[in-house]
Amino acid sequence: MSAECHIGAVRYEKIMKNTGKNNNVFHFVAALIFVMALNSPIHASYTAFLPAELGNWRLMSEHVTELTASDHHGKWVSASYARAAPPARIEVQLTEGPGPGELFVPEGIFSTDDGPIGFSSTYETLRVAGKRAILERCSITGQALVVALGTRSITIEARGISREELLAFAESMIEALQDI
Repeated sequence: MSAECHIGAVRYEKIMKNTGKNNNVFHFVAALIFVMALNSPIHASYTAFLPAELGNWRLMSEHVTELTASDHHGKWVSASYARAAPPARIEVQLTEGPGPGELFVPEGIFSTDDGPIGFSSTYETLRVAGKRAILERCSITGQALVVALGTRSITIEARGISREELLAFAESMIEALQDI
């Protein structure tokens, strides 16, 4: 082997050793950042439309869709909240503006079911934080609460939590939305 080839091979070997060390550090840092991103709620630099925390519930994800055609027709916000103990998840859908329009909730208080052809769901009208609402309870899919908030409406869906927990979450959300 010539002296030039030997020097080139030594340089290549040094470069590969150094690159290997740097690659290991790079891969470790990249993996660390990836794991942290998966385990964290929405980043602090992101300005969420919905509250980041409601009691022991934390906002885990949020997606805002502007409702447009040729003009602005409102907004649709889809979000997920979670709590650690006992573990549970709540899905929230908020719509506002002239596009979705106002939610119609019948006046009065009533309770009914979906009859013999349904999924054994029960429905009741009620008031949550002074606002008209409809609560659907189904043994298969869980609970869904929809609340009329004037030009806004909010739907809150959950499984594995009590009716009282769902209503308490809804009251906290309605109170927080008054400031938005």
